[in-house]
Amino acid sequence: MKIRRQLMAATALAVSIAFVVPAFAHESRTLPPVFALGSNIRLTVGFHVEPAFEDSFNAVDVILYSYDGACADPTDFWGNPLDTSAGDTVNLKVEALYLKNQTPPTGPGGNVAPAGILKTLAITDASPLKQAFGNPGTYNSWFRPTHPGNTTTGGAYGFHVKGTVSAAASTYQCEGDPAPHSLAARTVSIDSYFVCGNGSLNPPHSFNCVAAIQPFPGNVKDGYEPDKSFGSGSGHGW
Repeated sequence: MKIRRQLMAATALAVSIAFVVPAFAHESRTLPPVFALGSNIRLTVGFHVEPAFEDSFNAVDVILYSYDGACADPTDFWGNPLDTSAGDTVNLKVEALYLKNQTPPTGPGGNVAPAGILKTLAITDASPLKQAFGNPGTYNSWFRPTHPGNTTTGGAYGFHVKGTVSAAASTYQCEGDPAPHSLAARTVSIDSYFVCGNGSLNPPHSFNCVAAIQPFPGNVKDGYEPDKSFGSGSGHGW
C-alpha cells in the first residue's frame, strides 16, 4: 500500500486537528540547491511544537526526503522519507542560534550564516537527532528556548544543520502515473542556516519565532518578565 507523506497534507492535517497538533509552519529547501535528477534531497526545518513559547520544552524538526521533482499534483513529489530503520543514514549536527533580529541567511541553499548571531548552542550534543516514533523521515533534537522574540523588540531563533545524509534506492509512484518512478541512491552534504519568521530564505515560507509565555492567572504587571539573559539551568534551557 502506497503511503503519501507530503508536507502539504501535513499542513491540512495539523489544521484539522489543531486542538491536538499545533499548526505546521516550517521551511523547506531542495539540496544541493542546483537540481540534478537522482541527486537531491528535500530538507524541512522548524520547531516541533508551533507556536513555540518561551520556557516551554520544544525541539527542532529535521524532515528529510529524497526528491526528484514534483508530480502532476503540485502538492505531491517523487520522493520517500529517509528512514534510518530501513537502511538510510542521517549524520547531522544541529546548532540552535539566537539572533539580534530576523535576518535571512545567504549563499547557495542558505549556507552562509546570517548576520547578528548573538549565541549558539549545539543542541544535538545533549540531545542527538532521533527519528520520531511512527514518523519516518522526521528527526528531533530537544531543548528549551528561554528567550522570546518578535519584530517589535527584536530577537529571533534559528538553526544550523550540517552533515551528510544518504538515501537508498527506492521507487515512488505519483497519483495517476502508469508506473513507479525509480529513485536512485544518493548522498548529500548539508550546510544550511534557517531563521524564523522574516528570516526565511524563501518567503513567505517560514517557521514561527518564539513567543513570550502568557502569565496566567494575571498579567505582566503581576511580576512576570521575559528572560533577558542566558543562563546555565538544567533541562537544556537556552
